[in-house]
Amino acid sequence: MSLSEVWGPAADRLLIVGLTGGIASGKSEVARELERLGATVIDADRVARDVVLPGTDAYKELVEEFGHGILDGDGKIDRAALSRLVFTDDARLNRLNQITHPHIIAGIIGDVNRFAVGLKPNDVPAVIVDAALIVDIGASGVFDLVVVVTADDDVRAVRLVRDRGMSEREARSRIESQVLDCKRIKIADTIVHNNSTMEKLASRVSEVWSEIERRAVRRYS
Repeated sequence: MSLSEVWGPAADRLLIVGLTGGIASGKSEVARELERLGATVIDADRVARDVVLPGTDAYKELVEEFGHGILDGDGKIDRAALSRLVFTDDARLNRLNQITHPHIIAGIIGDVNRFAVGLKPNDVPAVIVDAALIVDIGASGVFDLVVVVTADDDVRAVRLVRDRGMSEREARSRIESQVLDCKRIKIADTIVHNNSTMEKLASRVSEVWSEIERRAVRRYS
């Protein structure tokens, strides 16, 4: 499938970059730094929250499939409760993905094309899609460029314990439940290693953005 078949008209106007990385790798920090540098970043997690708001098709399908126990006191999807329900049950997790992924993908494609339509002469013709599951769902081929953020498992475990209040055991379990970094690195066009300080991370992200900007301007300006 060509990029135009996936992204529609945006594929002919933008460099479409996938940004991915495992839990506690620092992917969110990289996305924020890219935005600070002027990049347009589409957060797949934000799209995922939007597509399950009350009244949406995905919301109705989830409640029908998993019951009202996944709702919070305001009638919204309790993402933590839903995560606990499917985390150790592959069949339920697959069903969750079957329901939500088509809506999330459609939302991301819509956001990318809205940016492409509104592109101004001085804008960098590039968009970053920040999505944790690019490798998990085999979607690396739909991007012009894939940026992978990595960090050693020990570093990631420390961050999860320190920043999210997890136990060491829970942190390790969450890391081990995800795709191995070696698989992410295998499909990466650009790698951001994040074992050190925020200052070093910011310096590396600046290099990455400069390369993205150069490629985008050369191809689409």
